[in-house]
Amino acid sequence: MADDLAELRAGYEAVKRACRASWTSKETGNAIHSVARVSLAFLQNGCTTVDLNSRVPGKSYQGFRRRDAASVVSRPANRQYFLPDLRQIDSMWNEWERGLLSATDLPAFLYTVALSPCLALELFDRQNKKGPATYFECFVGHLIARAAGTEPRKRAVLPIQNRNVRLTMDFIFDLNEQASLHLAVKMSTRERVVQAWAHQRLLDSAYGIGRYRGLMVLFGETKLDSRSLEVVEICVPDQWLAYQALLAQMHRIYYFDPPERYRQLANEFPGLVNLQPFANFFTEIASALGC
Repeated sequence: MADDLAELRAGYEAVKRACRASWTSKETGNAIHSVARVSLAFLQNGCTTVDLNSRVPGKSYQGFRRRDAASVVSRPANRQYFLPDLRQIDSMWNEWERGLLSATDLPAFLYTVALSPCLALELFDRQNKKGPATYFECFVGHLIARAAGTEPRKRAVLPIQNRNVRLTMDFIFDLNEQASLHLAVKMSTRERVVQAWAHQRLLDSAYGIGRYRGLMVLFGETKLDSRSLEVVEICVPDQWLAYQALLAQMHRIYYFDPPERYRQLANEFPGLVNLQPFANFFTEIASALGC
């Protein structure tokens, strides 16, 4: 298992280095593919699956345990989307790189590549929240950068009384002279998500509404009780509605595993909340980016 951990850590560090060099490059994509492959191989060969007690209507989840450390259970993986077959993911990756991956296969492909390193990393350190979150940010940042065809920056410049104030944000993409994109990436809305709306409000106030279009990409809202092995979704639709209506408006909100309560919110307020599966982004890139 020590070799597995060393390989995982090396792959994770390689992804971070590649992103620092270029978010759009093929080398970054290769690094992501590599760590996803290492993670899936570890989950297949070094772990056992655990049936979790889903309290989420219409969804079934599984977790993973290391064979040599059965007391630790990974975060939930949605059975509908998670593909544990390494050869299948390799085949899909090749189709993805050639632009031939079908819309039917895309949600599971994206979900598996996003989640597998998170599952593997936390089985060696369940308290390590930063590692999975950083990998997820790298993966999403790479995908959006490729789609936008430009490198992002991490700092916004806000003109305040003859002074330029620099503020760190997840991603800022300068698409053309008239359009820019503010991309917020979070594993869930329990991760200080109000920050995304607050950053969007700052950009709207500094440059006018519409100059920086807000996109938010989230993984899911599931939470596992490690004792009962119950999976629930924790959602705060009223809080979301207040942020979206009164603080700032995110143009699109994408999920890898969309929660039903937020789907209902979007259906109830279609002109205010635009929530979709993340795979849909790749069928509406131009309208999502606004360019």
